[in-house]
Amino acid sequence: MTTSHQENPEPTTKDFLIRRMPMDLYRRLEKSAKEHHRSRTQEAIFTLSQGLVPIVPPFKAPKPFKWEKDFTSDEIIKAIHEGRE
Repeated sequence: MTTSHQENPEPTTKDFLIRRMPMDLYRRLEKSAKEHHRSRTQEAIFTLSQGLVPIVPPFKAPKPFKWEKDFTSDEIIKAIHEGRE
């Protein structure tokens, strides 16, 4: 059974074409690819993945803790010193 494109609407890869890349940049990419035994495409993907900042979800602060009772200064000091003899 073959899978149609409609059953899997989101592909895992996407083609990307860079037009008019400066020759110096192209040569550096090509040199780096050879040094790392990768294709130019593999080197470009690796370099982009290392250079882009990962998408991090915004920090969601936890709800403040609500004590069931208020503690006195003496109770807090006693708790700090408890077990430290």
